[in-house]
Amino acid sequence: MIFNLSYKSILNRKTAFFLSVFSIAVSVVLLLGIERVVKSSKEHFLNTIHETDMIVAASEGSIDILLNLVFHVGDGLKEMNYGSYEEIAKFEEVAWAVPLSLGDSFRGFGVMATNEDFFKHYKYGSGKLLEFKKGGNFGGFYDVILGCNVAKKVGLNLSDKVHLSHADDHHEHKNREFRVSGILKESKTPNDDLVFMQLKTDEAIHIEWQSGYFVDMQIESEKLSHMDIKPRHLSGMLLGLKNHAQILQVEDKINHYKGENLKVVLPAKALSKLFKLMQYFQDVLLFISSAVFITALFTMLSSMYATLNERRREIAILRSLGAGVKIIFTLFAIESFLIVACGIVFGYTILTLLIVFVPSTLSISQIPDMYEIGMLLVMVAISLAASVIPAISSYKQSIQDGLIVKI
Repeated sequence: MIFNLSYKSILNRKTAFFLSVFSIAVSVVLLLGIERVVKSSKEHFLNTIHETDMIVAASEGSIDILLNLVFHVGDGLKEMNYGSYEEIAKFEEVAWAVPLSLGDSFRGFGVMATNEDFFKHYKYGSGKLLEFKKGGNFGGFYDVILGCNVAKKVGLNLSDKVHLSHADDHHEHKNREFRVSGILKESKTPNDDLVFMQLKTDEAIHIEWQSGYFVDMQIESEKLSHMDIKPRHLSGMLLGLKNHAQILQVEDKINHYKGENLKVVLPAKALSKLFKLMQYFQDVLLFISSAVFITALFTMLSSMYATLNERRREIAILRSLGAGVKIIFTLFAIESFLIVACGIVFGYTILTLLIVFVPSTLSISQIPDMYEIGMLLVMVAISLAASVIPAISSYKQSIQDGLIVKI
């Protein structure tokens, strides 16, 4: 009976009802969307590198090193000597070492120079290796491997020819033609937007660069590939140890390394520091989404207050038929609940569609966790509590008006 009354009452105020539902839906999209993006971003950062015990570079800032060598953003790092890499790789505690060098680019994508060990030891997520969708590891001297996004956006396939550019597309290595030997599967890591080349090749194609200027030495590509050219510098290196308990011991050895000043970065520790810096922005986003919900709540209350005059006769008739305080309050509570419930369903549907159809580098979950469910229950509880205010006003008016509507 009372649900039927609520339904018919809402039908008489369809526009106000649907506007309130829409405002709640928008707040749900923002509140849950921001929460999921923050959570997915954190997981994305944490899962980008796994089972790498330390990162070594010549720069000072641990976050700068992490952002450059793992996430491939930020200004270039101070170069470390290749000889230092060779000596550290021979430490008895070291199980594997992978050299990394950044600098060149390809149509807006970064180029990383490394060796075949990168694809044998670099892991992400729960310990996954990068997998090839097509082709395989480096074979020839002028082979390159493409991240899935590079291949997709540029439209390249196996055996296609490409030319890399020196220093952010300022100069193209037109005289050095590379061949696509492999295309990686999607990993949802920054490696999807990289081009990989061999470290020895990177050094070789830059011997014609003197003091920052290109000098054409007329060296044929075939001849260049057979020249004994040893790398001189690196951006940094990844290290895996035989025993994780030896991290502090190896860190101390590198910190006191006499060849040059080097910085040891422990990925987990650096990521933790990075998240502390990001906490302020997370708090701002949460504040914004909460403010949107409060605004939507006030919109709902305003809508209820705006229709109170239209409902004065309705409430007065119900009072004359014996409806008590509980009935009046229940009518407003049901209306508030329906507005919020429909807004949550509508908002959650919109959010799910956005997650499914809008491309993203983040793996955003479509299933709500207990924290999100708790947030939604709090929204319902607040809306039910807020419905008390217009219910009290309506009840007072019905006592004063009786069956006569004052004009």
